Amino acid sequence: MPPALRQLAQGGESPKIDIVAVHGLNPKGKDVKQHAWDTWRKGDGDKGKIWLQEDLPKSLPEARIFLYEYDSRVFSGKHGEFWEAGNKFLDCLQGKRRGDRLRPLILVGHSLGGLLIKQALVNAHDNSHYADIEASVKGLVFFGTPHAGGNTDSAKNKLGLTAANIAKSLGFPANDSIIKVLTPGSLFGDFLRESFRHQLENYWIVSFWEEKSTIVTKESATFGLPGHRETILGLEADHSNMCKFNTEIEDDKDLYDFVENNFYWLYEEAMKEAAIGTRFEELKQTEPINPESESKPEMELS
Repeated sequence: MPPALRQLAQGGESPKIDIVAVHGLNPKGKDVKQHAWDTWRKGDGDKGKIWLQEDLPKSLPEARIFLYEYDSRVFSGKHGEFWEAGNKFLDCLQGKRRGDRLRPLILVGHSLGGLLIKQALVNAHDNSHYADIEASVKGLVFFGTPHAGGNTDSAKNKLGLTAANIAKSLGFPANDSIIKVLTPGSLFGDFLRESFRHQLENYWIVSFWEEKSTIVTKESATFGLPGHRETILGLEADHSNMCKFNTEIEDDKDLYDFVENNFYWLYEEAMKEAAIGTRFEELKQTEPINPESESKPEMELS
């Protein structure tokens, strides 16, 4: 199945921001496309509610909102394949943003989907072909993404074990190839961690971690950045359900309010940065006064 972006909200006549949600590892035996939707859907099938489609547009009516569909078997391959998956994500983004390549962008990842976002941003930083995307990304939202926290051997091993535990929770047996790839942390090891570390200060980040049946701990799910760059919040949900909300249910509505408030904060920060950038471009384009063209007072002859 080729990767694709599916639009959930149009953003009105003049969209001001794009929001793109990326799912994580596909449960064993589950249809890839179905998982892309079910990651964010509370309830079964078409009767379920996708808050990105039904609730968030009410708060952010000028936001275009997309789901990214892709074959998450890339998590069981070699790093070269994962690197290529990052480029495919960037290509899909460019294709949907031809009308306004510098529209502010918020990327949202659940679980290992957050690692694909990080890989894509590393690729964009290294390739000028994607410079417009790197410049446009203002905010990142992570739901239970294992970052591992720190560069020690212990942290690296924890990252691999956490990723493998995510796979096990999705039905992959211990002898499955994906478990063998993830456990040592080879795919998400030194290269991705070190490369992305240098970009952290470029974004406003919201990191959510699960408080029930924890697979990805708070330590692993956060970067430990200063409070003005990273907001850290625990959600009273397990790893699979932490990004699923039916706002007609009171408890879900309370959780959603936490999430929505932070999306709105990211939107406001993105708009501030966009306004500063626009003013800067306007100043650059203003024609300087040519001193030679100014009229000079005539000198009196004595």
